[in-house]
Amino acid sequence: MVEALGKLTRSKILLALLVGFCALYVRAVAVQTTAVDQPLRVDAREYYLSAYNLVHHGIYSRSAGDQADPPQAVRPDAYRPPGLPLLIAAFLAMSPDEQMTLPFFQVVNVLAGAGASVALFIAAAAVLPLPAAVAAGLLTAASPHLTAISVYLLTEPFAILLVAGLLMVTARAVPAKGPGRAAYFLALGIIVGLLALFRPIFIAFAPLLCLAFESRRDRLAALVAGCIGAACVVAPWMIRNALLPLDDQGSLIAATMLDGSYRGYVINDDPRTFPYPRFTDPIFETARQSVMLALSEVWARITADPPGMARWYVLEKAAYLLQWDNVDGAGDVFVYPVLDSPFASRPAFRIIHTLYASTHNLMMLLATIGSILVWTRSGRASPRMRVLRMASLLLIFLYTAHVPFFAATRYALPVFPALYLLCLIPLVRLCRIVKEVLTRPTSQTLTPTGTAPAD
Repeated sequence: MVEALGKLTRSKILLALLVGFCALYVRAVAVQTTAVDQPLRVDAREYYLSAYNLVHHGIYSRSAGDQADPPQAVRPDAYRPPGLPLLIAAFLAMSPDEQMTLPFFQVVNVLAGAGASVALFIAAAAVLPLPAAVAAGLLTAASPHLTAISVYLLTEPFAILLVAGLLMVTARAVPAKGPGRAAYFLALGIIVGLLALFRPIFIAFAPLLCLAFESRRDRLAALVAGCIGAACVVAPWMIRNALLPLDDQGSLIAATMLDGSYRGYVINDDPRTFPYPRFTDPIFETARQSVMLALSEVWARITADPPGMARWYVLEKAAYLLQWDNVDGAGDVFVYPVLDSPFASRPAFRIIHTLYASTHNLMMLLATIGSILVWTRSGRASPRMRVLRMASLLLIFLYTAHVPFFAATRYALPVFPALYLLCLIPLVRLCRIVKEVLTRPTSQTLTPTGTAPAD
């Protein structure tokens, strides 16, 4: 962390504490004043049940088991990634009061949000002027999307922390040799592996770590050690799934692939089916049983309308991924419906919500421009520009990895710290250009009479 900050000055420590306090405050208020309607529903319920069955039955399964009426057999599955259920299971094993699960994890989410904001500030301070680094940290700290997700029992708060942590570790100086060098690149891979336990799609990001580095030596080390580190984390989960006979309840990959193949997230142009046409599609349950069946159905839809589906996958779906309103749930910045929220009841939070909502599209545009600028010749001038290149790679990966699947703003939240960092790049570059123009000396110094002095 010291190396990431450069010279560890008292002012930087105080600014990091300020950013962390702001994040703690807004998230603590959100957790205290937000009333969620049935918080343990859909994904959250399945994460909880996976942990409950692991603790009480020794089986990782999302089955309702003895909580169903009538009780169901608990059979092992791999439908939900294990990151959050393992954390919930650790809490359930220690706490006799299961009703405290959600409040406990809301507190953990608050701390994770503060940690993500501080980590992003540290990463930004390594490559941006200090005012811009503070802005990046505060954008993360006060973000309505990142604040609202803290009230739910979902994977996003931990994924956000890990992405910010990845950027912070990237900001460290790369050791020239010795064990520290191998540990540096292994750490990057381990973070990606941990991220994949919460959001499995990010396991494919491990080989891309190398692209953030400039020298061939660093790229090779990042490719090899990064993939090894990520593999070591996910290997136990993959081995378990390969050895156990798992309950055949359909494939999550197949389901999300099918969900993403409905153009405009409707079927037969019926707006009443938005955003989950699956519930009115008679072939969905059959096609979701395997990836091959899903691919066959998706291919049939593409061949039926190649131009329209090309626009859907390449352009239209990206809007759902990066727009303000989250279509995967209650809309706006919420996932599950809320009965009350500080963004509706508190003036300061309403102002923050309005500011972010009104500038959201601009920030996404600036982030896109920034993700391109960091790959230009001037962007490669500093070795520490790898932090910005890593942020750019995360944005590019977010888009390309979600093209085949259902895409909603909620799935982009882990990369929001990188987006806030990137959106400042064009502004910093513009400020530097303006400063250079204003301070540029004239080519010749004129005498008081208006003529150039003699040689």
